[in-house]
Parts: sequence; C-alpha cells; structure tokens
Amino acid sequence: MADRGRFVFFDEWRLAATPNEVWAVVRDLPAWPEWWSSVRRMRRLAPRTPDSHEAWEFRFRTRLPYDMAFVADLLVEDAELRVDARVTGRVDGHGIFRVEPVDGGALVRFDWEVRPLVTWMRAAAPVARPVFSWNHRALMAEGAFGLARRLDAGLLAAPVGVLLPA
Repeated sequence: MADRGRFVFFDEWRLAATPNEVWAVVRDLPAWPEWWSSVRRMRRLAPRTPDSHEAWEFRFRTRLPYDMAFVADLLVEDAELRVDARVTGRVDGHGIFRVEPVDGGALVRFDWEVRPLVTWMRAAAPVARPVFSWNHRALMAEGAFGLARRLDAGLLAAPVGVLLPA
C-alpha cells in the first residue's frame, strides 16, 4: 500500500545564467529573504567543521495559513554544485539540490522526500495532497521568479513542480 503521508517533490528552474552565477546566489543562504519573499528566516545553526555538517534553520510563509519550518543538515556539498540535506522539524526527510548546465543557462533541481510531523498535517495528508502540492508549487515558483530577478536573468521555461505518487 502507498504511504499517503510521504511527499516526493521534484522541482526544476531553468535560468538564463551560468551554473556558477546561480550557485553563488543560492548558496548565499542568509540573502534568500532578499529575493524570495516567502522566506521568513534563514539562520545558520552550526558551521561546517571537519567533524560536523553545516546546519541551517529555514522558515517559509506558505500560501496556506501556516509557516513551514525545518532544520537542514547539509550532509554533502561538492564541486558538482550539489548539496544533499537531511531535514527535520515540521517535516522529516531528505533533499538534494543541484545546479547543472543546460543550453542557454542553468538548471536548478530540487528533489525532496518528506513526511509531515505536525499532527494536523499528518491527519490531513491523505485528502489534502492536492492542496499541499499546490502550496508547494506556488512557493517554489515564487522562488524561481525571485532568483531570476536577483540574477537579472530570464527564465528559460516556466518553473516545473511535481508531486510524485507516494
């Protein structure tokens, strides 16, 4: 039986900027509220050290009447413009964020697999999946347009946001 409490999101943004230009902006986490209006807080909890992961608190104001807050432990960051993260908070799961070259610019891709931990979200998940998906897509599209403005670059295509079957 499918896990209706699990959400697997896949998002793509295609921008008319180089991967390194895009990476420099998205990796500057404290500056996200300057270009992504739904970001309420980006706070570093722990810097990366040789023995630990870098940890950040994220807080987004969603289109629905709640904030989405989580802590992301950045597990892997490599020269391939990729970050793997473990997330905990209102959701639990993992994500992969990467920037790749494409014709005319850069592809930004987010892959998230999370389970809500808030009681009302878990209870509503089986019937509210379309609403949660819409909320996620709207938030992510806002991020794509904000990043394009920040880079003074166009979007090469409309942002893609997909909720995969659980």
